[in-house]
Amino acid sequence: MSTTPQKLMCFCYPGGERMANADGSLGKYMGGVSEATVIEEGISFEELVVKVCSRMDMSHDGKSLFYSTSRDKSKHLRMRDADSVSMMICLNEDEVDIFVEEETLANTPKECNISSRYKFG
Repeated sequence: MSTTPQKLMCFCYPGGERMANADGSLGKYMGGVSEATVIEEGISFEELVVKVCSRMDMSHDGKSLFYSTSRDKSKHLRMRDADSVSMMICLNEDEVDIFVEEETLANTPKECNISSRYKFG
Protein backbone atom coordinates (compact mmCIF):
# COMPACT_ATOMS: atom_id res chain seq x y z
CA MET A 1 0.00 0.00 0.00
CA SER A 2 1.55 3.31 -1.04
CA THR A 3 0.90 6.57 0.72
CA THR A 4 0.50 9.84 -1.09
CA PRO A 5 3.08 12.44 -0.01
CA GLN A 6 1.62 15.32 1.97
CA LYS A 7 1.31 18.60 0.07
CA LEU A 8 1.30 22.08 1.55
CA MET A 9 0.10 25.32 0.01
CA CYS A 10 2.84 27.82 0.79
CA PHE A 11 2.07 31.52 1.05
CA CYS A 12 5.44 33.21 0.57
CA TYR A 13 6.14 36.69 1.90
CA PRO A 14 9.23 38.60 0.73
CA GLY A 15 10.51 42.03 1.53
CA GLY A 16 8.46 42.88 4.59
CA GLU A 17 9.12 42.78 8.30
CA ARG A 18 8.03 40.43 11.06
CA MET A 19 6.82 42.84 13.74
CA ALA A 20 6.85 42.48 17.52
CA ASN A 21 4.02 43.47 19.86
CA ALA A 22 4.65 45.81 22.80
CA ASP A 23 5.23 42.80 25.08
CA GLY A 24 7.91 41.42 22.75
CA SER A 25 5.76 38.60 21.35
CA LEU A 26 5.69 38.15 17.60
CA GLY A 27 2.97 40.09 15.88
CA LYS A 28 1.86 40.45 12.30
CA TYR A 29 3.86 40.67 9.12
CA MET A 30 4.04 44.12 7.56
CA GLY A 31 4.57 44.79 3.88
CA GLY A 32 5.42 42.73 0.88
CA VAL A 33 3.13 41.04 -1.62
CA SER A 34 2.65 37.31 -1.18
CA GLU A 35 3.07 34.59 -3.77
CA ALA A 36 1.77 31.04 -3.49
CA THR A 37 3.24 27.68 -4.45
CA VAL A 38 2.71 24.05 -3.54
CA ILE A 39 5.39 21.87 -2.02
CA GLU A 40 5.39 18.16 -1.47
CA GLU A 41 6.75 16.08 1.38
CA GLY A 42 10.28 14.93 0.57
CA ILE A 43 11.45 18.23 -0.93
CA SER A 44 14.98 19.06 0.17
CA PHE A 45 15.83 22.29 1.95
CA GLU A 46 17.85 23.48 -1.05
CA GLU A 47 15.00 22.67 -3.47
CA LEU A 48 12.54 24.52 -1.22
CA VAL A 49 14.70 27.66 -1.07
CA VAL A 50 15.13 27.69 -4.85
CA LYS A 51 11.41 27.01 -5.48
CA VAL A 52 10.19 29.71 -3.08
CA CYS A 53 12.66 32.36 -4.27
CA SER A 54 12.11 31.51 -7.95
CA ARG A 55 8.37 31.88 -7.46
CA MET A 56 9.01 35.42 -6.24
CA ASP A 57 11.57 36.22 -8.98
CA MET A 58 14.37 36.75 -6.48
CA SER A 59 17.83 35.30 -6.00
CA HIS A 60 18.05 32.66 -3.30
CA ASP A 61 21.55 33.80 -2.24
CA GLY A 62 21.75 35.38 1.20
CA LYS A 63 18.16 34.60 2.20
CA SER A 64 16.76 33.23 5.46
CA LEU A 65 13.44 31.37 5.49
CA PHE A 66 11.05 31.27 8.44
CA TYR A 67 7.66 29.59 8.75
CA SER A 68 4.65 29.81 11.04
CA THR A 69 2.76 26.92 12.58
CA SER A 70 -0.93 26.22 12.19
CA ARG A 71 -1.32 26.09 15.99
CA ASP A 72 0.28 29.47 16.62
CA LYS A 73 0.77 31.90 13.71
CA SER A 74 2.91 34.13 15.95
CA LYS A 75 5.68 31.51 16.11
CA HIS A 76 8.20 31.96 13.34
CA LEU A 77 10.66 29.09 13.11
CA ARG A 78 13.81 29.34 11.03
CA MET A 79 14.47 26.76 8.34
CA ARG A 80 18.07 25.60 8.01
CA ASP A 81 18.09 22.01 6.75
CA ALA A 82 16.09 18.91 5.82
CA ASP A 83 14.97 18.46 9.44
CA SER A 84 13.51 21.99 9.40
CA VAL A 85 11.52 21.20 6.26
CA SER A 86 10.20 17.97 7.81
CA MET A 87 9.17 19.85 10.96
CA MET A 88 7.39 22.50 8.88
CA ILE A 89 5.36 19.79 7.15
CA CYS A 90 4.58 18.03 10.46
CA LEU A 91 3.49 21.25 12.18
CA ASN A 92 1.15 22.36 9.39
CA GLU A 93 -1.80 20.56 7.86
CA ASP A 94 -2.77 22.12 4.52
CA GLU A 95 -1.01 25.46 4.30
CA VAL A 96 1.93 27.38 5.71
CA ASP A 97 3.24 30.94 5.72
CA ILE A 98 6.90 31.22 4.67
CA PHE A 99 8.76 34.48 5.28
CA VAL A 100 11.82 35.25 3.16
CA GLU A 101 14.30 37.74 4.58
CA GLU A 102 17.77 38.94 3.79
CA GLU A 103 20.29 36.98 5.83
CA THR A 104 21.41 38.87 8.93
CA LEU A 105 23.16 37.87 12.12
CA ALA A 106 20.00 37.86 14.22
CA ASN A 107 16.92 37.96 11.96
CA THR A 108 14.87 39.19 14.88
CA PRO A 109 11.58 41.04 14.56
CA LYS A 110 11.76 44.82 14.52
CA GLU A 111 11.38 46.68 17.83
CA CYS A 112 11.77 43.53 19.91
CA ASN A 113 14.01 44.11 22.92
CA ILE A 114 13.88 41.16 25.29
CA SER A 115 17.16 41.85 27.10
CA SER A 116 15.58 44.40 29.45
CA ARG A 117 12.64 42.15 30.38
CA TYR A 118 14.49 38.99 31.42
CA LYS A 119 17.15 38.52 34.07
CA PHE A 120 19.35 35.49 33.87
CA GLY A 121 21.18 33.88 36.76
